[in-house]
Amino acid sequence: MKKSLIALAVLGALSGAASAQSSVTIYGIVDVGVQYNERGVAPVAPSTLYTQESNWGIESGYQSGSRLGFRGAEALGGNWSAVFTLESGYDVSTGMSAQGGRLFGRQAWAGLAHTGMGTVALGRLATPSSGTGSFDLWGFVDPFATGWGINSLGSTFIPSNALREDNGIIWASPSWAGFKFAAMYSANINGAETAPSDTNTKGYTLAGQWKWSILGLAATYDVLTPPNATGRPDQKMLQLGGVVDLKFLKIHAGWASQDNISVVSQAGAPGAFAPTGVVAYDADAWMLGVTVPLFGGSILGSYQYSDAKNINTATYQFEPDYSVWGVGYSYPFSRRTNMYVGYGEMGWDGSVAYTAGVPADPTARFDKKQFALGIRHLF
Repeated sequence: MKKSLIALAVLGALSGAASAQSSVTIYGIVDVGVQYNERGVAPVAPSTLYTQESNWGIESGYQSGSRLGFRGAEALGGNWSAVFTLESGYDVSTGMSAQGGRLFGRQAWAGLAHTGMGTVALGRLATPSSGTGSFDLWGFVDPFATGWGINSLGSTFIPSNALREDNGIIWASPSWAGFKFAAMYSANINGAETAPSDTNTKGYTLAGQWKWSILGLAATYDVLTPPNATGRPDQKMLQLGGVVDLKFLKIHAGWASQDNISVVSQAGAPGAFAPTGVVAYDADAWMLGVTVPLFGGSILGSYQYSDAKNINTATYQFEPDYSVWGVGYSYPFSRRTNMYVGYGEMGWDGSVAYTAGVPADPTARFDKKQFALGIRHLF
């Protein structure tokens, strides 16, 4: 009897030790507030004039997209672990799923991690250039961390607008003396793969980050390859950026070269993407921003500009040049809860007519104004 009790005690201890090496964490963000939006609206017959319309409402995810996630790891021995993340986006104001109604639209992946060699993961992944997700190497470049509505760097930098890809595989390094690297491939960025393989839109990403003392630098390069039948060229996007942290002030800067824009457009682009005949166009973009600690919180600000290129404007009257500026203030009530207020404007400089040979309509404005006041809670 005594031996049986000892055996049971030993088995219980071993079981406890085994379970202690495996963990699952539930986490998330609830972000909701009051928002004012003003934007250009296309004419409704018989009127032919564009107008600026506005509305007040309760909106979700201004500072950070609201989400619910599950993150797990199991120690396998030899510095190896099995890891996974499932993350769902949702709209607090309606209770509806985000990311087109996907159950785990923000990210869904599983893989193996090694303390010295990094992580290999497969699934739906946010790219390392996206400013979001488990493998992001870029978001710190933006004072708004690619959030805060139209103030986000994603308004002009395409990958920074939360670029996510299905059917992906990624290798992400650990930190090696302040350096981090990642390489990612997607067999089809949106939806299940089809046969033959040249009917899929493929994605490739390379990214690197270096942080040392007061300096942080990042570089990312994305290529999106459309199906062969479309005849469209590869969309190529290079992002370069950095931050200098002087403690009393952070200075942020970024630049992007975006060629053959056709697969994924800029967040600020007008509703009608491009006129017939314009297969793709190029756009350079840049950003300057600051973060300033004040009264226990932080003031954030940035200015961005997108300059479209390589379009026959004499024929198509289409040149989507625009600027974005924004300011915000965040005050933490605790480590997990903060209140925020933000304001931003987007102004169009270029032509936005979409029919070849038709003069641009001077009333066709797609300017935007946005104000938000809300609360964000992390759990």
